[in-house]
Amino acid sequence: MNAQQNQVVRIRPLPPVRPLRVLVVNDSRDVRMTLGILLRSEGMEVKVAKGGMQVPQAVAEFQPDAVLLDLEMSDRNGLDVAQDLKRCYGARCPMLVAVTDRNSDADRHRSAASGFRYHVAKPYDPDRLLKIVRTITPK
Repeated sequence: MNAQQNQVVRIRPLPPVRPLRVLVVNDSRDVRMTLGILLRSEGMEVKVAKGGMQVPQAVAEFQPDAVLLDLEMSDRNGLDVAQDLKRCYGARCPMLVAVTDRNSDADRHRSAASGFRYHVAKPYDPDRLLKIVRTITPK
C-alpha cells in the first residue's frame, strides 16, 4: 500500500438549508388555514395575516421568501399592498403570488403591473400552487 491509499478524505457537511418562509395574506379564515396546512405539510415555515394592513409589519418581522396575497381584502387592496412592497424592498422584495377570485385578463394584467410574479385563481389547484412556490429559493 502506498501513502495515497491510506489518506483519509474529510468531507465537510453542507450548511443546512432553512425552510422556505411563506406569508399567507387573506381575509378569509378558511383560505388562510387551508394554505397554511398545505404549505406546512411541505416543510415550509408559514405565517398568516388576515389583511393588507398587517403586511408591512409581518414582512419586516418574518422576512418571507414569498407572499401569497389576496387581491380583494376588506381592509386593503392587494394590488396596493404589492406596489408598496415593491417600492419598499426593491430587488429584495419577496416573490409575490396573487391568490384570488379575480381571473380575467385585465385582472392578470393588473396583478403583473403591480409586481406579482404569479396569478393563481381560486379555486386553486394545490399541485399547481405548490409547483409555483417550489420555484422559490430561500434567501
